[in-house]
Amino acid sequence: SLPRVLHVISDVDPRAGGPITALLGLCRAQRDVLNQSVSIVSTYRKDADFSHVETLRDARVSVELVGPATGALARHRDLVPTLARAIEQVDVVHIHGLWEEAQHQAARLADGAGTPYIIRPCGMLDPWCLNQSKWKKKIYMSLRLRHNLQRASAMHFTTEIERELVAPLHLKPKAIVEPNGVDLAEFETLPEPGSFRAEYPELGDRPILLFLSRIHHKKGLDLLVPAFAKIRNQDAMLVIAGPDSPDGYRSQVEEMVREHGVGDRVLFTGMLHGRERIRAYTDAALFVLPSYQENFGIVVIEALATGTPVVISDQVNLHREVSSNRIGAVVPTEVNALTQALDAWIGDESMRHEAAQRARPFVMDNYDWVQISRRWAEHYRALLNQSASSVPG
Repeated sequence: SLPRVLHVISDVDPRAGGPITALLGLCRAQRDVLNQSVSIVSTYRKDADFSHVETLRDARVSVELVGPATGALARHRDLVPTLARAIEQVDVVHIHGLWEEAQHQAARLADGAGTPYIIRPCGMLDPWCLNQSKWKKKIYMSLRLRHNLQRASAMHFTTEIERELVAPLHLKPKAIVEPNGVDLAEFETLPEPGSFRAEYPELGDRPILLFLSRIHHKKGLDLLVPAFAKIRNQDAMLVIAGPDSPDGYRSQVEEMVREHGVGDRVLFTGMLHGRERIRAYTDAALFVLPSYQENFGIVVIEALATGTPVVISDQVNLHREVSSNRIGAVVPTEVNALTQALDAWIGDESMRHEAAQRARPFVMDNYDWVQISRRWAEHYRALLNQSASSVPG
């Protein structure tokens, strides 16, 4: 029989970005395809959006929510008893993220119960991330986190580059590199071309550059807006789709748009859900993500699944795959380099067409949640066998 898995995460809100979106895809495949016993314990903040939780429960995934959690570490008095009960009922604990109370207590309690646990750092151990609030993280690492990392049965990285970036920390657990995936069924039949444009008549039939992600300073919008202002094709439209970050960064981006005089060519749509985001990818000439740090970039894979070529920075950890499969451009985090790449790709329809032909098969072959969930079942089994053989008889 398949190992019973508990996933632990500190935020279920879709606006929190990649970690919960990836977990949603993995859990649905584990339940729907493998009929595996899968449960989730998560904290939540006041005013959380629970739409992902409803989707998970519809897929027969047990979700226990603890909250509203408070403070920098998202603490709540019910967290420890809830986790302790949940860990008693499973074979393996899969922890997503690092810095909150949920991850710390899950690691501590699993270790105490002799239950193997895996930590997915979600890019939070990349040097760029460790340099944000650097001293707080150093203190937290020495007081709590290093111990939890060293006691883990495995570390889950989503790209080889992530594994390489974390290597200088000299962590003992074995590394498992498994990507995030997409639900291929969602991309099997693409929307009619033009259906996204029809919702936003101001787009007309002009070429669309699409940025779809959280509006956050690390995403490189301070590179994208000036680069967009400089491109030769002054007919192109930039669509910025995504939720604002908690610090209200969108207002700074709107100010950049005004300063560069492109207000009439930039459209903010807010967060796009479900089929609507697929319509946006389908109608875009290019998908652009010039992030300063991006652990994986599920939106890059989604854009490619619709056959849309991508222009990404060399700080998006998928950049090797994009270059080697010739499905887009990879640029340094500089305005001029980004401008040149956008010019080259907007101006060359045949190059876009050829990349589009390669993009969909690339995604089907490498990022199918069904295949990824099957491999995870084997990883969990291997960890259980390893922990059984290390118990003195």
